[in-house]
Amino acid sequence: MAISRHNKQRGFLSIDGVMWLMLIAIALGFIAYLGFKMLSGSDVAIEQSNIATIIGNTKKLKGSTGYGTSGTNLVPSLIAIDGTGSMGVSGSTLTNQWNGSVTNVSNGMTFTLTETNVPKSACITLVTKIAKDKQTSTAINGGTSTAGEILGAAATTSCSSDANTIAWTTY
Repeated sequence: MAISRHNKQRGFLSIDGVMWLMLIAIALGFIAYLGFKMLSGSDVAIEQSNIATIIGNTKKLKGSTGYGTSGTNLVPSLIAIDGTGSMGVSGSTLTNQWNGSVTNVSNGMTFTLTETNVPKSACITLVTKIAKDKQTSTAINGGTSTAGEILGAAATTSCSSDANTIAWTTY
């Protein structure tokens, strides 16, 4: 006697399972988005710390006649004293968090720290946070130098491109 089995065709997942997988995929996408936003915000915090470190360590290099002849590159001296924070160092050049060049040049009794390739959101944050004293002036994208604090509205107007250049001149 032959037993006949009739096998039902079954799908891989039920509709309920597909809906749960879609919900999980959406949740994971949202978590990845939040993680990316959080990490990109940390670039600005790291860069702000790097700038403060460089400014503080450059001030240690000042002698009785200032920082040396106007135009002197101060980056090799900063690298030698390990005074660059967590900036990217390649030979005698520095790069910021966005792979832009960082220079530090003597003006005699002052020095100018310049960063390139700074994104708009980071530019706004950095220029409103770094130069809060009257001894430091900030120039954005080659514009007029402003002594002391720069307010958010002015920073938003001046940080007009996706790759900004910021120059801080201080004593």
